[in-house]
Amino acid sequence: MPKEFRKYIKVRFYGSLNDFLPHARRQTDNRVGFWGKPTVKDLIESQGVPHVEVFLVLVNSQAVNFNFRPAEGDLISCYPKFDSIPYPEGALHPKYPNPPKFVLDVHLGRLAAYLRLLGIDTSYCPNYSDDAIIGISADESRIILTRDKGILRNGAAVLGYFLRSTDPAKQLEEVAGYFNLKPYFNPFSRCSLCNGQVHQVDKQHIKNLIPHTTFRIYKEFFRCTGCGQIYWEGPHYERIKRLIDKYLR
Repeated sequence: MPKEFRKYIKVRFYGSLNDFLPHARRQTDNRVGFWGKPTVKDLIESQGVPHVEVFLVLVNSQAVNFNFRPAEGDLISCYPKFDSIPYPEGALHPKYPNPPKFVLDVHLGRLAAYLRLLGIDTSYCPNYSDDAIIGISADESRIILTRDKGILRNGAAVLGYFLRSTDPAKQLEEVAGYFNLKPYFNPFSRCSLCNGQVHQVDKQHIKNLIPHTTFRIYKEFFRCTGCGQIYWEGPHYERIKRLIDKYLR
């Protein structure tokens, strides 16, 4: 039989942090048992909440960091990102890059393409390992986007967000809203394949690289400075533009 806990504290989560909890444990004080002297971070993540989404922790109404070790009977209050009021001194909110830039896990290829089409700096490779994603985030100050809580619970992860939706279009809405991306949108400025910068090119310089009919029909062409991919306003352009226009309103 498992040993009974000898010490207990109360933990309450606010706002969007409740997304990670069963319905019966949302918006209420939860009695949490523990042994030894765990940190606040340990206790928060034992409840299934990734530490990277916690922007403020109060223990008995006093702001603390993740390394703080609470005592039996303490009340831990955890708050998510919020924009309507200023953060108090001692808040944990991470310094997001400005403009925001991201690294996505291997299951988010469609979202990566959407973000790049909107001009958002997005690192993605279908072969990235979890360690590679965390390393890129740390080395390049990129925000991790994932549906794998394990990545975000890694102690080396600092910047991150757990996507609630499994639908790429809704995921884009989530990310755009949470990180206030609209001011940074610059449609068609990045390559959807490699994230490189896209610039207009003289069509004569690429005449031998595209079909003759395409060269004859279209006047403007664009090329990625990274992978060399060539773009033009073909039949797919209007479909993509409708998606993008939705986020530019």
